[in-house]
Amino acid sequence: MTSPAIPTVAIVTGAGSGIGRAVARTLAQRNLTVLAVGRREAPLRETAALAARGILPVVCDIADVGDRSRLAKLAQDAGGVRYLVHGAGIHRVEPLQAITRGAWREVMRINVEARLFLTLELLPLYCNGARVLFVGSNSAMRARMSATAYSVSQAASAMLQRCLQAELAPRGIAVASAIPSPVRTPMVEQQMATDPALYPDALDYRRYRDEGKLIDAEAVGRFFRWLLMDVPEEEFSAQPWNINEHAHHARWLGDSPLYDRTS
Repeated sequence: MTSPAIPTVAIVTGAGSGIGRAVARTLAQRNLTVLAVGRREAPLRETAALAARGILPVVCDIADVGDRSRLAKLAQDAGGVRYLVHGAGIHRVEPLQAITRGAWREVMRINVEARLFLTLELLPLYCNGARVLFVGSNSAMRARMSATAYSVSQAASAMLQRCLQAELAPRGIAVASAIPSPVRTPMVEQQMATDPALYPDALDYRRYRDEGKLIDAEAVGRFFRWLLMDVPEEEFSAQPWNINEHAHHARWLGDSPLYDRTS
């Protein structure tokens, strides 16, 4: 009697740009079938074109119930899920008094609720030993002026990751998070362009850029691939991960640069 085949499918949300794109590309290099998920078709096709093979663009709003079900059906047809990367997220810069219910709910729907309900939608499809990885943020622990919704959503996402870690471990599903900041991405570029009088943290990101300390998105891709595919099972969920910790660099970074050469 033969053992069931281990799924070789990875789902990466937010794969149309930035960290999500880099993670999708690096996973595809290891002979995985990567369902690259995002809301816009053109950027997803650009992501797929940057890889030699293995990336399937999936236009999907993960905050939408119907779209999540459709994504689950695609994963089922592909043979199940081995890896899920929660990379999708939105960042709003707006004064406290300007926050609307609609804007607040949109941030929470994408940055928190979608992560929960997509994880649950895929629950019947995870293989034993499957891994779920959250893209974390320093904003979960740092209040940022004019970014209240984002900071609160990241704090909630961090706790969600810990809850799912406890709930899914008995099912053989490991859940972890990793902070890859500060990374040169379209989101960070937008923040750097913001008036510091409104968003003081823009100055911090500009300083990182000027000092050549914005992390290369491709380095983040390699970091996440290492966490998902190479870190021992008992180690993966044992700690929160941060790309800036030098202790693990020799295990995945080698002689490659951590920082963006264009910084």
